[in-house]
Amino acid sequence: MKALARIILRQLIFAVWLLAMWVLYCTPACMHPVEHLIAAPFAVFIPTAVIMRRLCSDPRFIRWAEELER
Repeated sequence: MKALARIILRQLIFAVWLLAMWVLYCTPACMHPVEHLIAAPFAVFIPTAVIMRRLCSDPRFIRWAEELER
């Protein structure tokens, strides 16, 4: 059940991201800065958060980051 909830949450996040991209590029509203301010966080921060979560859970990345601190 937990895996199903995780899959549904990922699909919901992806649907919101697609909606944000559609607002940014496919509607006449994209000429207004307010829509950009609303949609840009969804279009940028969500994919970035997914990538950073995967990177930060990788032991190779953790070792590499620790080596940079030295």
